[in-house]
Amino acid sequence: KAQEEMISELRQQKFYLETQAGKLEAQNRKLEEQLEKMSHQDHTDKNRLLELETRLREVSLEHEEQKLELKRQLTELQLTLQERESQITGLQAARTALENQLREAKTELEETTAEAEEEIQALTAHRDEIQRKFEALRNSCTVISDLEEQLNQLTEDNAELNNQNFFLSKQLDEASGANDEVVQLRSEVDHLRREITEREMQLTSQKQTMEALKTTCTMLEEQVMDLEALNDELLEKERQWEAWRNVLGDEKSQFECRVRELQRMLDTEKQSRVRADQRITESRQVVELAVKEHKAEILALQQALKEQKLKAESLSDKLNDLEKKHAMLEMNARSLQQKLETERELKQRLLEEQAKLQQQMDLQKNHIFRLTQGLQEALDRADLLKTERSDLEYQLENIQVLYSHEKVKMEGTISQQTKLIDFLQAKMDQPAKKKKGLFSRRKEDPSLPTQVPLQYNELKVALEKEKARSAELEEALQKTRIELRSAREEAAHRKISDHPHPSTPATARQQIIMSAIVRSPEHQPTPISLLAPPSSRRKESSTPEEYSRRLKERMHHNIPHRFNVGLNMRATKCAVCLDTVHFGRQASKCLECQVMCHPKCSTCLPATCGLPAEYTTHFSEAFCRDKMNSPGLQLKEPSTSLRLEGWMKVPRNNKRGQQGWDRKYIVLEGTKVLIYDAEAREAGQRPLEEFELCLPDGDVTVHGAVGATELTNTAKTDVPYILKLESHPHTTCWPGRTLYLLAPSFPDKQRWVTALESIVAGGRVSREKAEADAKLLGNSLLKLEGEDRLDINCTMPFSDQVVLVGAEEGLYALNVLKNSLTHIPGMGAVFQIHLIKDLEKLLMIAGEERALCLVDVKKVKQSLAQSHLPAQPDVSPNVFEAVKGCHLFAAGKVENSLCICAAMPNKVVVLRYNESLSKFCIRKEIETSEPCSCIHLTTYSIIIGTNKFYEIEMKQYTLEEFLDKNDHTLASAVFAASTNSFPVSIIQVNPAGQREEYLLCFHEFGVFVDSYGRRSRTDDLKWNRLPLAFAYREPYLFVTHFNSLEVIEIQARASLGTPARAHLEIPNPRYLGPAISSGAIYLASSYQDKLRVICCKGNLVKETNNEQQQQQHHRGSSATRSSPNKRGPPTYNEHITKRVASSPGPPEGPSHPREPSTPHRYREGRTELRRDKSPGRPLEREKSPGRLLSTRRERSPGRLFEDSSRGRVPVSGARTPLAQVNKV
Repeated sequence: KAQEEMISELRQQKFYLETQAGKLEAQNRKLEEQLEKMSHQDHTDKNRLLELETRLREVSLEHEEQKLELKRQLTELQLTLQERESQITGLQAARTALENQLREAKTELEETTAEAEEEIQALTAHRDEIQRKFEALRNSCTVISDLEEQLNQLTEDNAELNNQNFFLSKQLDEASGANDEVVQLRSEVDHLRREITEREMQLTSQKQTMEALKTTCTMLEEQVMDLEALNDELLEKERQWEAWRNVLGDEKSQFECRVRELQRMLDTEKQSRVRADQRITESRQVVELAVKEHKAEILALQQALKEQKLKAESLSDKLNDLEKKHAMLEMNARSLQQKLETERELKQRLLEEQAKLQQQMDLQKNHIFRLTQGLQEALDRADLLKTERSDLEYQLENIQVLYSHEKVKMEGTISQQTKLIDFLQAKMDQPAKKKKGLFSRRKEDPSLPTQVPLQYNELKVALEKEKARSAELEEALQKTRIELRSAREEAAHRKISDHPHPSTPATARQQIIMSAIVRSPEHQPTPISLLAPPSSRRKESSTPEEYSRRLKERMHHNIPHRFNVGLNMRATKCAVCLDTVHFGRQASKCLECQVMCHPKCSTCLPATCGLPAEYTTHFSEAFCRDKMNSPGLQLKEPSTSLRLEGWMKVPRNNKRGQQGWDRKYIVLEGTKVLIYDAEAREAGQRPLEEFELCLPDGDVTVHGAVGATELTNTAKTDVPYILKLESHPHTTCWPGRTLYLLAPSFPDKQRWVTALESIVAGGRVSREKAEADAKLLGNSLLKLEGEDRLDINCTMPFSDQVVLVGAEEGLYALNVLKNSLTHIPGMGAVFQIHLIKDLEKLLMIAGEERALCLVDVKKVKQSLAQSHLPAQPDVSPNVFEAVKGCHLFAAGKVENSLCICAAMPNKVVVLRYNESLSKFCIRKEIETSEPCSCIHLTTYSIIIGTNKFYEIEMKQYTLEEFLDKNDHTLASAVFAASTNSFPVSIIQVNPAGQREEYLLCFHEFGVFVDSYGRRSRTDDLKWNRLPLAFAYREPYLFVTHFNSLEVIEIQARASLGTPARAHLEIPNPRYLGPAISSGAIYLASSYQDKLRVICCKGNLVKETNNEQQQQQHHRGSSATRSSPNKRGPPTYNEHITKRVASSPGPPEGPSHPREPSTPHRYREGRTELRRDKSPGRPLEREKSPGRLLSTRRERSPGRLFEDSSRGRVPVSGARTPLAQVNKV
């Protein structure tokens, strides 16, 4: 079998690897398609770049043509100046002196031009070096265009300097003695010097630009390897541009030759200037006209040049945008390429592992035949070993019990003998206080009593008696073991054959036994008297006293709880008074067994810390066996109905305690509560009053606790001991009833409440109600049991199919479509989660210190994306060091600014987001007398609930009461704290676009108010049971109770009539958070050792109510003719039991256990969810600090004896089945 299981596991792994390989191939194809798209986009970008380059080249050619035209005009002007040289013939005398000065100026000009040429050559050399460095980095068209512009600028500057030099040389050759022209030349020389200095400054700026480009080049060197193909194309373009530059150089040389030719022509023209004197006048007129025309043309060309510059700037902007897009595409391509390589490597590893697994599977197939030969022999030996093991375990259990009892007896004997020895030693030491003489005698004082020491013979006789008593105890112990074994066999046989109803519920029996165990042996009641009615107690006198004494001595158990008083992070039920322990209030929690109660109730809790359920079972079975085996206590027939009785108090004349309480004898017999005046009653005596617990056309509710406002004239010290029975008929033919009972003690109250709830649960649910509840309940998303069970605190929708789950064990992600639960490492216990969309961050309360912290959403997504890898990255939170010990927060926008309001045990902290610092800063800390239980953020203020509802104004951070004291209709809400009714929740219920309206939820009622704290609706909301938590998903209000959920449809303000309600029976519901779909929430339901996460949808409330109304109308005629005390049709639990018994399913018994809370048809149609355990790594769940791992699972707060009370369901009890409905 082991080999077959291994082969099946290998096949499953092979199938898993094949599916993973298919997924990887699909991802590979997607990546290749994306790569092709990117290459196509790159090709289009390159074409666009070529078009821009051609356009830029055309613009540069147009600028060159314009420059040549200006040069031609300049030469014509020079010719006109040369013609004027005929006028300076009379100034030959001053020419010599001016020539010397001009010669000096010429030398200076030549030096400056030489320096400029050297700098130009250095710049050209530097440019060549930069071009050589940038041959591999031609991907940036901006850098190329800048270099081209600089090159063109330098060539233009060089050409202008050459032209100016030529012009000045001509002027020097043709200069005359005119002072005005000399001054003009000097000014031009100065102007040239200034231009040279400006050029130097431009060169320095260009050098700085070059340095910046160098730094940019160093930053871009990492991207060089990926752009080789593009570099080749750019190199070809560079060669083309070099060729074009050479062509321009050739043109420049041709222009210089032309200039020299023009110089020669000028010399010849000097010879013919005498002949041109006649044409000067005409030429002047022509020149003036030409100058005007040229000025007009220059203006037009300048305007065209500006337009071209604007076009060039727009094109450069477009080019920059395209370059950015190109860089992003290249980065995406590289990341996709890396992912593709990793996926290929992973695929290769998977293929190798698949080959290895195939080889191992082949080897296992070869060994299967050999292993099957010895399988039968191994099975036979296993059967023999099992029988031997059971015998050895039974012997070991007997030896352990014997040793434990012997140890207890020996310890008691040793303590008694030690006390006896100490007493005798003290008696012997008392007369020897004075020192005696050596040979003298002293007279004894007759006043002193004579001290007679205990003789050795008497001690020996006492020892023999103790040994005889020990032998008798051993014989009694052996008899007890034999009786225990026979009783267990008989009980197992009866459970399999008859399935009798227990006379007392399991939880009630355990509570009765616990109250007896913790008492001292002298004051323990007779065991049978705890479980049997008084008629059986009167027969108890025939029970042997020795056996009763022996049971009392060995069943004493008194271990006190180790309570720790702290802030309650989860609303639950008090284990003593059965009232609500509200969220955010002080509570006492045992450090060992995790039981929770009010601090004032901790002194009344039985000292049964750490007592296992098996101990209680053994104690109760021993008592029951003693009752059955005693000669005087033989029962004529087993009792099939529950019977419980005792003295309690009821209100006088049913006036809710207004006229006092009367002591009555209450009997629970079957499904009725009977009230008598006295205990001693004759047969056939009629009770004073009856209360039917199972109505055929109605519901009965058992309230384990009541509010102080219901019984205003009752002493506050008596209110915790009161329980209430309330009936709600479906028709108006029978009015509702209410019965208050005042128990004498907390154990009696717990016993009665447990018994009443078990009977009501067994008779309440009909088949139609169960199907409607299952339909309304929605879908069970997650089921965890055993070691995989998590202690879930909250949930939050993270995406369309992922829900973040915060638990005591850390942070998890639940995929509602794939049914997979993934652990996100790096976080401790998580208590509350909120998504801040504007910052893309998660705000949560986490860690052992309950600190407020921020987590980046990208890190969470990255962790989820890499969850299949062996080394999953941790999520590191950013903790607010000043906000620790936090139990509640709310975040949102107040006055268009992000704001957080966090609650701590004794204060409330307001934080606002500082955009300049990019973090939240504390703006206000407000001290509170009571811990804050609810927070709501409006558009301009914050509303909090402590002992009252307060409003924090966000401009001046002032605190004032929210409710309007002038509204007299709100007196019950304003003064609710005086009756111990504190705020629980505040909910905004107005639809979008309407006036603001809030529902203020108190412990006992709810009030609708407007934004000014004034009542907005005349009627209040009442809760059918004690509420634990509230949640609102428009337009449905969800109220969680101890073992049920109430859904209320909140209608519009102008609507009339009572709101629609639906009541669901859910074991231990706990609100987690809103669901992905609208109008739904997530709940956690825990029972036995299992936990379910349920999506409860509120949009089916109307449909459920309509069905119930139809059923009521169908039963209306029969209800008018029948009394509410008669039984109705068979219950849904009975129907399911008969259907499962008649179905050809597997046999049920000890070897085929079944889940009692889930019908057979549902269990077959649902796949149980397990947390994701990928083959690459085992599931390693972080344990939160302070949580001790043991074989016994931790119990939820406020529940005693979870292993027994949650492990079995009474036969008369029922749970609502969780049907499969559409997923969220």
